[in-house]
This record gives sequence, C-alpha cells and structure tokens, in this order.
Amino acid sequence: MQIDPSSMASQLIAAERQNMDALLNRQMASVKAQQTALSTLNTKLSTFQTMLKDLNKASTLQAQKATLSQEGFMTVTSNGKASSGQYSFFVEQLAQAHQLGVQLDSDTDPLPASGTLSLAVKGKTLNVDLAALPAGATVKDLVSHINNATDNPGVKATLVRTDGKVNLVLTGKETGEENAISLSYSGDPASAFATALAARTDITRAQDAKLRMGGDSPLTITSASNKLENVVDGLTLELTKVQAAGDPPMQVTIGQDTEAVTGSLKQFVDSYNELVGELAKMTASDPKSPGALASDSGVRGLKSLLAAKVRDLPNGLTLHNLGIKTDKEGKLSFNETDFNKALEKDPELLGKALMGDDGLLKRMSNAMDPYTRRDGVLKGRKTGLENNQRRLDERMEALDRRMESAYKRYLNQFTTMNQMMQTMGSL
Repeated sequence: MQIDPSSMASQLIAAERQNMDALLNRQMASVKAQQTALSTLNTKLSTFQTMLKDLNKASTLQAQKATLSQEGFMTVTSNGKASSGQYSFFVEQLAQAHQLGVQLDSDTDPLPASGTLSLAVKGKTLNVDLAALPAGATVKDLVSHINNATDNPGVKATLVRTDGKVNLVLTGKETGEENAISLSYSGDPASAFATALAARTDITRAQDAKLRMGGDSPLTITSASNKLENVVDGLTLELTKVQAAGDPPMQVTIGQDTEAVTGSLKQFVDSYNELVGELAKMTASDPKSPGALASDSGVRGLKSLLAAKVRDLPNGLTLHNLGIKTDKEGKLSFNETDFNKALEKDPELLGKALMGDDGLLKRMSNAMDPYTRRDGVLKGRKTGLENNQRRLDERMEALDRRMESAYKRYLNQFTTMNQMMQTMGSL
C-alpha cells in the first residue's frame, strides 16, 4: 500500500501549527484593532481640542451682530469685543484706485528707442528704459514689461481699443489717494509718445473713502481702503455704496448674537458627547463584546479626566448655570431656554465660565495636551503597539521557518517509508 508523502506531511504540519496560528492571529487582530482605535481616538481628540480653541474666541462665544437701518451701503461685522449700542454713519465717498489713460494711434507703432518711462506709487518707482526693450518694441511689449517687472510698485497695465485708437490704461492695484500713480518720461519731448503721455487723462482719480460718524457734529473718517478696521473698536466696516445727499444717516445697532452663541454652545455639547461616546465604546468591558482599548488604563484615565474637567468651571460657576446637565453616562444635555434666561441676566456669563486663560475651554484643552502632543501618551501607546506587531511578525516568521523544516523532515520520513514498503512488497 502506497501513501502520498506530501499530503501526509502537510496534514501533520496543519495539525501541529493549528493552535499556534490561532493564538498568533488572535493576538495580531487585537493589536491591529487597538491601533485602529488609537488612530481614531487621536483624530477625535485633536478635532475636539481644535474646536475648544476655536470656541475660546470672542468672535465665537461672544458673537455680536449688527443691524442696519438701511441696507446696501455697507456691511458691519464684529469680532465680539465691540461695545453694544447704536452708532450713526453716513457713507459720503468710496475709495477708488487710480486709473490713467494714454491714447495712442496704434498698438503696432514702435516706441521711441530711448528715454525712460517712470511709474511711481507711494514712494516706489519702476523705471522702464526704452532702450533696453527689444528693437522695434511696441506698446504691447511695454505692457508686458510693466506687468512682469519684479519692482512693479503696484500698477497693472492693459490695452483698451476704442474708436480706432488704442489706449494704454494704467490701474493702481490699491485704492486711496496715497496710492495715486505718478507718470513721467525723460525722452524726446517732441515724440508722439511723449505727446500722448502729456495728454494722459484720469479715467478714475485716486480717492479715499469718507465716512461721517455721529449726528450734530459728526466725525469725518478717511481711509485709503473701503474696508475700515478698528475705526470703532471691535468693528469692521466694509463700504459698498455712497449715500445720496439728504439721505438720513444709517443707524447701526450692535448687540449680542444670541442665535450664534447658542449654536456654538450646542457645538461644544455635541462634540463632547461624541467624544465621550467614542471613549465609552472603546473601553467597554462587556465580556461578550469588549472595546478595543478595554484593557488600556491610559485611555480609561482619559475618560475619567474628561468627566472631571468638564465640571471644572471657574468663578464658582457650574454647568447648571449654563443650562447644561449631565446624565448618568456622563453625557451632556443642553436646555436652550434655561441658557437664554441665564444669558439675559448676565451677558458676560460665557466669558466668565468658558473663556480666557482660566475658562473651562482652556482648562479642558490643557488637560488633553499630555495625550495629544507629539511625545504624549497616545504616541507612546502607538509605539508600544508597533513594537508588539513587529514581535508578532517575527514569531509568525519563526513559526513558518520551523514548520517548513518539520514539513521537509516528515516528507523525507514518508518517502523513505514508501521505499521500504516497495522493497518489502517485491520480496
């Protein structure tokens, strides 16, 4: 009777390595599950910490809104630090960029072969040496040279064609009188080019924005830009349209944006609950379905830390003062009505409770630093798991080598057995 040496050797090896394969595979699956969970946790912690830092800004949790008596003339935004109240404004003039026009007969006629064209803006000058341009250079070459010059002082050149003529149009990149374009030419004053430059026109004159603030004896505010920042502390005014003479001034009312503030507080509650829920899932101790990090004391410590820090408010305040309650699972619930009542009584409530270097938001963020920093707890745990995975890979490779050696030994033994049986059968 003959046997198949290869099949018999394979069956023995499969039986021999079955238990060890199962053990190593379970251990590797556990390591990879922990790695995935840690990666997810690290992302969620970083996202939550970023949210805490974003909320810890006056423009977020002390958001204000501006209500204008007339729309279309300007927009008003607050960084959250403006004084609440009413302001009176009248948009008298918008800032404009300077725009010069030089009319030429053709865009193919050559420029003078000598002379220097100088463009100056706000003390910076671009000198174009016409002799340095290519032979037979036209106004097209001049436009390219101006626009591509590294020392361009803030002028955009273009050609506009109308009524059979070509116009060299020079436009300042910035608005305001201080950004007016100064143009001069040192070449032959009798040339057609010099004549055209001398006859240049202001298509749009350089102009500052003008805004009157107040009633009986208003202040006149001028600005090179239509965007006025810190004219009134905490406010940014963006002028968009001039008011007509005789129009009444605009009344701008600055007050707390309760809807935005409430939305930000809801975001905090929802983000915290999402993080706590993820931690609960990762550290679940149910024997039938344990969490991937159930045995990780560091992560369990983080869960306890967050539960304690979320109650760590300054100035003797509690979450209850903000309309927030905690359930038995550690999750938060937000009562908007209670919060609005509390905020109405004390408009500075959020600043006292949550914001600043001593507020809840900064305290929570600081408490998370040991976990999220580059050399923190999670980084150390990740390194430990990578070492575990490497050791398991080495054990699997060693097992494969040992089993390969055993397979060859069994194969040789069964092959020899076959030969002996054949010899005995022939006697």
